[in-house]
Amino acid sequence: MNLNIKDFVDQLKSSIVETFGKDINPMAYPSLSKISINVGCGTGSNKKYDSKDRDAIAKYLEKITGQKASLVASNKSISGFKLRAGEIVGVKVTLRGKKMYDFLVKLIYVALPRTRDFRGLSANHFDKSGNYSLGIKSSTIFPEVGFDADVNFGLQVNFVFKNIDSSQTETLVKLLKLPIVQ
Repeated sequence: MNLNIKDFVDQLKSSIVETFGKDINPMAYPSLSKISINVGCGTGSNKKYDSKDRDAIAKYLEKITGQKASLVASNKSISGFKLRAGEIVGVKVTLRGKKMYDFLVKLIYVALPRTRDFRGLSANHFDKSGNYSLGIKSSTIFPEVGFDADVNFGLQVNFVFKNIDSSQTETLVKLLKLPIVQ
């Protein structure tokens, strides 16, 4: 299968113009603003991963997304969770532009079909603003990580849309070709 990202984006933009009409300003068209990928690393006494594992997770996220991952530290101490301020609690990557569409195509056409018993994404994961959140239990669905990875981790993928209302969400998701099942 030959996946050309430029053709995908051009087809998406022309479909948006056709769907929402040419009479409104092109800057007001609904669009995908960014994709945020997050991995929680455990906190305090609930530590799931040590520092070597966090570095491995950051390395795998860099391979998956093509962009350097950043470590997320806690802002304040919470004694009930045995958490100290400045302690690393996660790893994140925020994608925009070409890398965002590269990841989107990889997710739709390569990673999600590798999920066991995949029948589509749930339509119940939209928030009030129209953004979509997707939880992936195992990182092994990405070919860059593979089944012989040092660390198996889950990740959360958030799709953030701009200039969108609830009536336009369903149409834009269909244009993006996300396999959402009602």
